[in-house]
Amino acid sequence: MIVHVDDTTTSARNALRANSPKPHNLTAPNDIAEALIGRNYISWSSINAYMRCPMRFRLQYVEGQQPESVSSSLVFGSAIHSALEQHFTRLFAGDDSSDLDELLAVYDRVWHEETQTVRFGKAETPESLRDLAGRMLTAFLSHDAATLGTSGRLLGVEEELRGAIIDGVPDILGRIDLMILTDKALRIIDFKTSRSAWSASKITEAAPQQLLYSQLVRPIADAFRVPVQVEWVVITKGKSPKVECHKLTPNLAQIHRTNEMVRGVWRAICGEFFFVNPSTMNCSTCPHRTACETREG
Repeated sequence: MIVHVDDTTTSARNALRANSPKPHNLTAPNDIAEALIGRNYISWSSINAYMRCPMRFRLQYVEGQQPESVSSSLVFGSAIHSALEQHFTRLFAGDDSSDLDELLAVYDRVWHEETQTVRFGKAETPESLRDLAGRMLTAFLSHDAATLGTSGRLLGVEEELRGAIIDGVPDILGRIDLMILTDKALRIIDFKTSRSAWSASKITEAAPQQLLYSQLVRPIADAFRVPVQVEWVVITKGKSPKVECHKLTPNLAQIHRTNEMVRGVWRAICGEFFFVNPSTMNCSTCPHRTACETREG
């Protein structure tokens, strides 16, 4: 079940779009996806992009437009995420955990490798964000979450899985931050950064992604005869960062609702329902804002 999936380059995807048959002449969901977006699967990020704004999905995934810029929060989150990946990869290899300096070196590398123009928020600077990263990583290293890799059998770090889990929908590609097997459950853990502590509504909002991933790991859990438990480790961005952990044991009703939502999104994509969904939140952070505003029709 665990496979490695190499994504294609932007130029390769564009070539696939140009040379593939039109979607309405195809029947297999994976073939339709390849004709539409140049890849024979869909991911949660693409599903979520459509739900936020169908036109953004079209510009990014169908037309393959490069983003005009990237938000500092996105680069910051990716940098923190990469630092945590480094921490657990060392544990996975049986090595000692990383110290703060090593994690900050990974954080710095992600920023150094960013090629897009970065949009900073008010009062934000690279220096202030690095200081925040140091405080957040310090909070993480002092929390029990840093020892998750020793709490059971560590099966994967940044593990990519792919499967056909919804009838009529292309394969779902997922990347699981941390996968741990215990005698009680197969735990799939997602790491998040957040401006504030998570509420119950935030957990509900974040659940669909993990509910999809819970289905990807179901065969593994079945092989060990344990249930799947989804979790989030959230590190807040406050002056004194906090680490909080949230858990959810998926039930059939939640999974069915999520699958129907994804199926509905896929049908809309196949129908080419690409309309603009303007809002302060969507437009202010959209990496394709200029292309959208100057678009005719």
